[in-house]
Amino acid sequence: MDVKEEMSREIRKPRYLEFGGMLFPAECCHEILRDATNYKPEKGDIFVVTYPKCGTTWATQIVSLILNNGKPPMTAKEYFTCIPFMEMTPMEEFSKIPRPCCIKTHLPFDRMVFSAEPKYIYVARHPADCVVSYYHHLQFFPTYFFSNGTFDDLFELFVRGEVENGDYFDHLLDGYSRRKEPNVLFLTYESMIADPREACLKIAHFLGEEYYKNLLNNDEIILQKVLKYSSLEFMKSTVNEFWKEQFISIAPEEDQKSNPILRNLSRLMKEVMEKGEISEGKFIRKGIVGEGKVVLSEKQRQRLRNYILEKTAHSDVMSLWKDL
Repeated sequence: MDVKEEMSREIRKPRYLEFGGMLFPAECCHEILRDATNYKPEKGDIFVVTYPKCGTTWATQIVSLILNNGKPPMTAKEYFTCIPFMEMTPMEEFSKIPRPCCIKTHLPFDRMVFSAEPKYIYVARHPADCVVSYYHHLQFFPTYFFSNGTFDDLFELFVRGEVENGDYFDHLLDGYSRRKEPNVLFLTYESMIADPREACLKIAHFLGEEYYKNLLNNDEIILQKVLKYSSLEFMKSTVNEFWKEQFISIAPEEDQKSNPILRNLSRLMKEVMEKGEISEGKFIRKGIVGEGKVVLSEKQRQRLRNYILEKTAHSDVMSLWKDL
C-alpha cells in the first residue's frame, strides 16, 4: 500500500476531547484544561514535561522520590496527590498540594505559562519507540474506544499529528529550543536507560545542591532507594495498579460529585462496559530502547524518515539519537 492509498483508507481513531485546537483524553474537561493552560507557576513547582509515552512516569517517579528522601507513594491516592497530572487535576485540589511538588504535564511549552520561577524537566524519546508505546497505551485505556484499532491506524494518525497533544515534532522542537534555559533540564529517555544512576544524580543536581548531596550522603542509601523504587520492576507492581484503580474503574458517587474528571471517567466506563471494550496490556510495559525498529514495517520506517526530514529540516534535534 503506497502513501496515497494509506491516506485514503478509513482510519480508525481513538476518542478524544478537543480543546484549543488540540486533542486530549476524552475524560478531560474544558474547565480544567483552561485552568492548566492559564496556570501561573510558582516557586516550588517542578514540571516534568513530555510528549505522551516518552518517559513521563519514570521521570516523575524519580523526581518524587528525590523530593521525599527515597520514599515511594504506596497507594493510588498518595500517588496522584504527590504527582498531580496538571491536565486532570481540578485547580482547587492542585493549589492545595504542598510545594515543592512534582507536576506531570503533556502540554507543550507554548501552551503553558512559562516562567523563571519553577523548574522544568523535559524528556524526549525517539519517535519510532514513542509511536509503538503510544499504540499500547491506547490499548490499555478502554476509554479511548480503540480496542479494534490497529498499529497501522495509530501510526498513520501519529505522522499526521492527529493524536493527543498534537504533532510529536511540534512538541519536541518547542522543548528542544528551551534546553539552554537556566531552569530547564533536557534529557532523553535513551540516556536515562543507559545510565539510571547518572540520570538520578543529574536530576537531583538540577533540583538543588541539597538534593544532590542528600542522595550521596550515608553511603548513597537514599540514592539506592531512588534507583530501587524507580525501577521498572517496582513500578510495574505499584504504579500500574494505581492507574488501573484510578482510570479503569467507576468512581464512588461522592468522589464524582467533587471531581469532573472522575465523573467523566465513570460515564465513559459505563459506556465501555455496554460496548464490550477491553483493556489489554499494561500502563508500564517493556521500558526498552529500539522496539520501533522491530515493529515498524519497511514502508512505515520510510514514512517516518520522510516525516522526520520534513519536520526537522531546520533543526539538529535528531542528533540526540545519532547513535541509534
